[in-house]
Amino acid sequence: MRRGSVFRRCTKKDCRTRVDAGVRRCPGCGADGFTWWYIVDLAGPGESRRQRKAGGFPTKAAAVDAVTRLQAASADGTYVEPSRVTLGEYLRQWWEAGSWRGNTRRDYRVAIERHIGPRLGRIALQALTKPQVKALYQHLLSEGKIVHSGRGGEPVSGEPLSKKSVQNVHICLRAALNDAVEDGLLRSNPAVGAFSYSKTKDRQEMLTWSVEELQAFLAFTAGDREHILYRTALATGMRRGELLGLRRRDLDLLTGRLRVRQQWTRNGDGGLRFLPLKTGIRAWRNVDLDELTVGALEVHLQAQEFERRSWGSAYRTDLDLVFAQTDGRPNDPDVVRRRFERRARDAGILPIRFHDLRHTHATLLLEAGQSIKYVAERLGDREDTVLETYGHVTSRMRSSGVAQVARFLNGPPQVVRDPPVTPRAESGGLGSD
Repeated sequence: MRRGSVFRRCTKKDCRTRVDAGVRRCPGCGADGFTWWYIVDLAGPGESRRQRKAGGFPTKAAAVDAVTRLQAASADGTYVEPSRVTLGEYLRQWWEAGSWRGNTRRDYRVAIERHIGPRLGRIALQALTKPQVKALYQHLLSEGKIVHSGRGGEPVSGEPLSKKSVQNVHICLRAALNDAVEDGLLRSNPAVGAFSYSKTKDRQEMLTWSVEELQAFLAFTAGDREHILYRTALATGMRRGELLGLRRRDLDLLTGRLRVRQQWTRNGDGGLRFLPLKTGIRAWRNVDLDELTVGALEVHLQAQEFERRSWGSAYRTDLDLVFAQTDGRPNDPDVVRRRFERRARDAGILPIRFHDLRHTHATLLLEAGQSIKYVAERLGDREDTVLETYGHVTSRMRSSGVAQVARFLNGPPQVVRDPPVTPRAESGGLGSD
């Protein structure tokens, strides 16, 4: 058993004299206020001394109970060294040391700086409780969306944050505190179980275009520079970053195929970079193209050659991008998104996000009866992800299903044939006398 003792001490700040039990006034200063303290050595056999001291207990029994719990925690390996580091300080150090890339690094920084830090950052890491974490999430759900910055650059909130966004904050905080537990800074993670989110139940319905809307949009944007970008997105289901990172050497128009190998997207520091695909090498894929899209790409590349000659040596031939600015530099993903959303509104059809072009591609393939496996291969996703995320049951699919059931039930009547008659055994055959 690790050594420990409890004692009584005067509460006067400039005195702190140890006082025997039963003494009513401090012999040092005459004060009559006392609390109980403990001092315990947590060193194991052969270890150097590790004394810990704490006080403020109202009774001797409370101090003894604290010593007992401390010794038990030290014995079973759950003891955590006291620390005054705040949650905000820990999260900053944790983020800086993290090895995440791309959107994950950016999203974690936003979660820490914009949502967690302002409300919980000053709380000591070891004092953080589950009710405090839950209160943060409730605040974010009610008014956590940053509307604008107030005076002095202070964030001003007001609108609700979506459950998916709060889930992202929760994932960040839970991961950080899991590491704190693993590093011996916390005994348990107060974020575990503090938020519940069902991806299927809570996800907003994804918007997709019908074939008619898709064709109307392509016809409306036929004269736009970005028309071929939109067409390729709809023809392949590629992500925006994958499209903007597509290189000319990734195209094989003779066989009608392109290779998806990289993406142009924002890094954790907010800058734009060429990065590996979202799910790594697993997302590498070859995507077959239809003849009209191949023809449109050939026309686009010819126009791009004219731009190359016009810009001369200033053209960024080293990047080799298919969908670039007129001087060969990469497009800004946010500019592409805003321009697409504006053109979709101008076309007078259902306004959707750029990423919904990917959903549209997958949904139309599923409606056409293509297998989950085939759609997953085109999208560079797992089959279960496609089934959960992209397998939308649209009105057309439901109507088709009902029509099939009707055909099953109301089809042409079947000819019911009498069962074959087994001839009786002739006299003298088997079983005869």
